[in-house]
Amino acid sequence: MELVYNKRLRPFEGMCLSDIDLADEQNYQLWKRRLTNVYLNGHGVVFGLRPEVIQTADGDVVEFTEGYAIDAEGNDIVVPEGQRSEPVPDKPGKYMIFLVYKEQADPTSRRQAYNSTERHETRTEETFQIVFNEKEIRNGVEIGRIRVGDGRKVEGGVVDLRYVPKATRPEPEDLNALRGRLREYVDAQVELAMKAFLVEQKPVADVRAHLFLQTLVVSESRLRSSGLSEEAMCDIFSLLMERAQHFLRGVRKENAKEGLFAHFKTSWQAVKKIQQNRPKSDKLDMRLDWMSKALQGAIKAATRDRENVRGIYYEEVDDD
Repeated sequence: MELVYNKRLRPFEGMCLSDIDLADEQNYQLWKRRLTNVYLNGHGVVFGLRPEVIQTADGDVVEFTEGYAIDAEGNDIVVPEGQRSEPVPDKPGKYMIFLVYKEQADPTSRRQAYNSTERHETRTEETFQIVFNEKEIRNGVEIGRIRVGDGRKVEGGVVDLRYVPKATRPEPEDLNALRGRLREYVDAQVELAMKAFLVEQKPVADVRAHLFLQTLVVSESRLRSSGLSEEAMCDIFSLLMERAQHFLRGVRKENAKEGLFAHFKTSWQAVKKIQQNRPKSDKLDMRLDWMSKALQGAIKAATRDRENVRGIYYEEVDDD
């Protein structure tokens, strides 16, 4: 926390209030509000703010509905009615659309100071700015992404909403670390499977292999999203272990010395041991402990098998 406003105004009868006193009281209330937003509500879109591309004579613009969002610093961004942006950038490329919190003095609230001829704004208006940017903005809330072509035209005429953050309670650090380790395991398994199938030139038509790869892809997608509970992560890991065991058992029976099994040998031993140590109880703390310990061996095994697959590499395709 850069600034701490932990001193409340303590009024008493006969106290003469100054602008400093009132400013301090406002800062205290704003600090508490932003603290709650950052650590309990999270940042992102709370509701509304659905964008849509509109064609105009000057080029495409983005129109979005009313709504409410919270930025990374805990500021409330309230859009009371539908808004329309300026035309999209004239330089072709990929852009993120941000709402950026902004404060400005309200010129309609000017009032003459006591015993003076000077006039001052008496209100601060909380508003926002619409920004198109090619990179992340720390204090902005993303509401969508577009790809702009020549003539200020949005390709496809649609806004990509896949990466719009939703305001949810931030995860505890240990849960976030566990999510990262689970993603590391999934990524290693996906790369291992792809390399192994390329080496053996075996089509992914086998039911066991199809189910296993499908589970990996779905798990990777869910782990990229936010808001997964500890129980949901345990469920994902349990399903991954079941699918992996079913797939590896079948591959082992087909041919233990040749074919695919040679590339999954270490993973098979690790998965078998993990399943043997699966807790009999459904208590969450026992399942979490099992998953945390099991991931160490699972990641190590998958990484070792992946590195042993001979000379096969593939490149990730940028699909956005």
